[in-house]
Amino acid sequence: MYVSNKVLIYRWFEEVWNKKNEAVIDELLDPQAVLYGLSEDPTRAIRGPKEFRPFWKAFVTAFPDLQISVESTIAEEDKVVARCAVRGTHTGDGLGFAATGKRVHINGIVIARISDGRICEGWNSFDFLMLYSQLGVMKGPAGQAKHSAA
Repeated sequence: MYVSNKVLIYRWFEEVWNKKNEAVIDELLDPQAVLYGLSEDPTRAIRGPKEFRPFWKAFVTAFPDLQISVESTIAEEDKVVARCAVRGTHTGDGLGFAATGKRVHINGIVIARISDGRICEGWNSFDFLMLYSQLGVMKGPAGQAKHSAA
């Protein structure tokens, strides 16, 4: 069980994110899935493939060369933790502002609960503050502007 859950997480990032295979979203994400940490409102979860798709499309449009590497995993019972490195070049307008052409590299952690071969619940913690800082659209964690907006 643990190994198959780890394989599912590796497949999720490889197929959905790296290969941009939208059809795999419906295959691997339960229709009733609840995903935390992906909406603009920290108190609101994204529910199911229908609500996940706009988030996914925004990022793959903004970063057409987006690559997410699963650096390590831990599995226990029905949960898998994946430590990820995210890299890409901001050449699209999917985030709601003009492309900057800047290259980004952030890290994140995902905890996914798997049931019947699908992700049914997920907790996401990616360093979006660092992402927007690297794009130059906000100040970094230390308070100084990291890059100027292009």
